[in-house]
Amino acid sequence: MAVTAAGLLLCGCANSASTGGAAQSTGASAHPAHRPASATDAGPGTTSGKPDLILDGQIDARPGEMVQMMLNGVSHARGGDAVTARSPAFSGPVRLRWDAGNYWAQAALGMTDKPGWYPLTVAVHGRTVARDRIHVIRSRRPAFDISASGDVTRPGERVSLEFDDLYPGERGTDFTVRSAALPGPVRLVHEDSMVFNPRDFEAWPELRPVLADGTYTFELYGPHGRRVAEKRLKVRASRPGDADYLGKTYGPEFFDPGKGYSGGTHNFRGIGAGRQVAVMLHDENPDPGEETRLTATSPAFTGVLHLRHDDTKGADGDDPRFLGTATVRSGLTPGRYPVTIVSHHGRVTNTEYLTVTAR
Repeated sequence: MAVTAAGLLLCGCANSASTGGAAQSTGASAHPAHRPASATDAGPGTTSGKPDLILDGQIDARPGEMVQMMLNGVSHARGGDAVTARSPAFSGPVRLRWDAGNYWAQAALGMTDKPGWYPLTVAVHGRTVARDRIHVIRSRRPAFDISASGDVTRPGERVSLEFDDLYPGERGTDFTVRSAALPGPVRLVHEDSMVFNPRDFEAWPELRPVLADGTYTFELYGPHGRRVAEKRLKVRASRPGDADYLGKTYGPEFFDPGKGYSGGTHNFRGIGAGRQVAVMLHDENPDPGEETRLTATSPAFTGVLHLRHDDTKGADGDDPRFLGTATVRSGLTPGRYPVTIVSHHGRVTNTEYLTVTAR
């Protein structure tokens, strides 16, 4: 709750405070949503020491969406359990609950709300302390969408599947997407942390890493196997001349995992048998999905080394880099041993030599 409060205070949401009469008003949850705040309609303003009402989700809201309310400037001793919001946009009065130093509530707009502006008042023990307005727009028909990162979707790329089912009369909660471009059926789920739209179902699967160029159909199925909608997505592997065809790889580099990566040099002149070595590869344009597929192999290692994408602060400003820690085999004869990483669907091979010394 406190984290969400801080987000609201920093986002520039509208706030208002005043006194006056109350209007009619919805059943609600006291759990705030975690969504970037929308632009809001500025209220009559606040003055020092007066209650401060902050809203989120109240502009261009569709029937059935959630509006979040936070009231500052009223102590728990003063408000008790008698802080209530009312609006004809809601199905009834909404009680704000005390949490983390503020009063909170989240309420659903009525599914039958007509487009327009609706007054909102917040009262403490029956006395109105703040006002604002809610802007409701028309309902939209259910919509199934696919989005990818760029103009061309690559095999192995992660895509976003979304079904916006917020519409009067819709009730199903079990939605699945099927496509030859996916490794298998993908179930769409509703994230409770994104509750401004209580009927938004999503998934972020990776396409199969090896796909023939072409246009693929994605079919959305609802409860009982009923097909609800379909979308098409064009997929094309990178070709010679594309910036990401061969990427721009360099490495692998070797360093002491206990000391960290110094950047730009092999800071291991030699490593004793039985010890550990960190391995890093840079790639300016990695293939989609290679964040989890790259491996380093060497006759000096006890096994195949699976590399991970380095998303730490230390990687900021650097080309995408992949690293892991391998164990050098005990009893290995001193000498130079190749370490090989194959990337870009086998089109790029990087090999460097690791010097192993006596234990």
